[in-house]
Amino acid sequence: MTIRGGMTVSVRGWKGIAFDVLRRRGEDVTVMMVGDDRRRKVHVSDCVALSRKSFCRECGQIGC
Repeated sequence: MTIRGGMTVSVRGWKGIAFDVLRRRGEDVTVMMVGDDRRRKVHVSDCVALSRKSFCRECGQIGC
């Protein structure tokens, strides 16, 4: 699956936390932790797409 803006993903190194993808530029993705306001840049290969039902929209915890 292709990672693109508007998706929600998990990020390697941040176990159990969901991130919203803000934008993708080449192989870099700008993400923001669900429920947070800090942006982070990560490599697209570190992201795995999540379904909307697999995480909490309020706290960002996967499996909440």
